[in-house]
Amino acid sequence: MNLAPSRRKILLAALFMLCIILLAALAISLLTTPTPRITTNFNLTVSGDQVLITHTGGESLDCGHLAVLLDDVTFYLPGEGTIDCPWSIGETLIIPYTPSYSGREIRITYDAGKGPQELMVAEIPGRGEEPGVPATPTVLPTTLPVTPTPTPTPTPTTTQGLPVSSFNATPRAGPVPLTVRFTDTSTGIPEEWLWTFGDGATSPLQNPVHTYTEVGSYQVGLAVKNEFGGHTRISQGYITVTPAEERSLYLEAQRSAIVSPGGFLEFSVTKPGARVKIGGQTLDMPPGSHVRLTIDEGGKGKISLRDGTIVLFFFDEVILSINGTESARGTVQDIVVPGYDSLVSSINLAIDGGKGEVRVFESGLPSPLFPGESPLFLSSLRPDPSGALTLDCYRENTTVFRGAVTSYRVE
Repeated sequence: MNLAPSRRKILLAALFMLCIILLAALAISLLTTPTPRITTNFNLTVSGDQVLITHTGGESLDCGHLAVLLDDVTFYLPGEGTIDCPWSIGETLIIPYTPSYSGREIRITYDAGKGPQELMVAEIPGRGEEPGVPATPTVLPTTLPVTPTPTPTPTPTTTQGLPVSSFNATPRAGPVPLTVRFTDTSTGIPEEWLWTFGDGATSPLQNPVHTYTEVGSYQVGLAVKNEFGGHTRISQGYITVTPAEERSLYLEAQRSAIVSPGGFLEFSVTKPGARVKIGGQTLDMPPGSHVRLTIDEGGKGKISLRDGTIVLFFFDEVILSINGTESARGTVQDIVVPGYDSLVSSINLAIDGGKGEVRVFESGLPSPLFPGESPLFLSSLRPDPSGALTLDCYRENTTVFRGAVTSYRVE
């Protein structure tokens, strides 16, 4: 059947427009295709006048697409024959290095044609104050509670010499919030330590404890020194923090229970009118404040959160920190927080064993976990999906909890 000229023109125009649309969609798809993510791990150490960066895992790297920058100045590869190209696992890049008093930054980027991708960034701590300049107090950028220092682990070297930094940590992976105990295993008998945890916090302790409150992969560094010199080690992706499992629980127990020492409730204030009475003084918490309530010695108390507000937090020996600074400590007698977000809880509850009845419901159904006469342990108490958290472990032989936990188990 022959088409009229006018209808044929309309059909051809429609086909032409369809081709234009398909070509445009193809171009957009090509332009917006995500750049393949390069996954590479490095281990960095600093000794004397050299920085050593070892490729410890992941893909080999074409030197033509790679940039290594020291304080934003590009270091040209392969660098005095220390690595072959492509840069592969086990090969170490050696960079000449002049220590500074203020610290320096190492950055590795990779550009395969669709923009540079940052593979590593590490701060190399400085020596401290310049000669002749009076020392100034060090303010640690951390919101961590005061943590008892564990008994130092003896270093394997009995004679002091040039220190070589090394360390380990337990655990190295787990759900948020993740509390990690770091142990210095350096040789040479260091006299000073500076840890960087990858989240902005630092510590001068030999064997610190640090709590990670956000999901992610963190590089950890340790700089050590004594009268013979210094050495720095930075390990990329050393700590992995995963999302916390959320299990909604309702529990009634005719048994006593206590909150474990050091547990905290951390949040950001979002509405005006927030205040807390602690240790006999009342403090305002304006919107934008980052607040941490740490139950320093554990024990008995009560908590109530509902509808996005905090209406009760009653414990003895609480440490109040606002924006990373300890503001007060003592018994919390009253608290009002009309609005909050970014809540993190490391509060754990230990319920005594015994003959008292225990009823546990998970997501509204009887829990398959029956404690019998054994103790029961709940980890990371926080609000359930409805926003409710209720804890009453103040009375003897009576414990009530409603909310969510990361896990619960029979001890």
